[in-house]
Amino acid sequence: MAKFQFRLQNILSVKEKFEEQKRMELSNANQLLEIEERRLTQLITLRDNNNNLYKKMVSDRITVKDIRDFGEKNKYYTNVVLEQNITVTKANSRVESIRDELKEALIEKKMYEKLKENAYEEYYKEECKEEQKHLDEIVSYKYRK
Repeated sequence: MAKFQFRLQNILSVKEKFEEQKRMELSNANQLLEIEERRLTQLITLRDNNNNLYKKMVSDRITVKDIRDFGEKNKYYTNVVLEQNITVTKANSRVESIRDELKEALIEKKMYEKLKENAYEEYYKEECKEEQKHLDEIVSYKYRK
């Protein structure tokens, strides 16, 4: 029985490597998204703490300079939170994009795996036919004697 060789094995191997690469990219993108979301949460907490401190100071004595400082801090935190929201949105879009690419890579890999499976089944049928033919020849040879 001859050894089975899938003629598109090189392509299948490339597709498997590509899939693995996309899995790694997705993992990295998810980690980056998680980091950016944590940073956003921290910034929101800082902004809220600043606002709470301002409210507390308003009930006490507060100077015009303090009001100005809190206003500037509030504006700064608001801008930083908005920028971080944009960063999180971009990171989320990247994750979705890579996820779509991974789905496509999986579909292509499965297609080649199915081709390999079909080719192996065909090979196996041919080998069984050859083996049966060989057995028939042996039986007919013995029968003739």
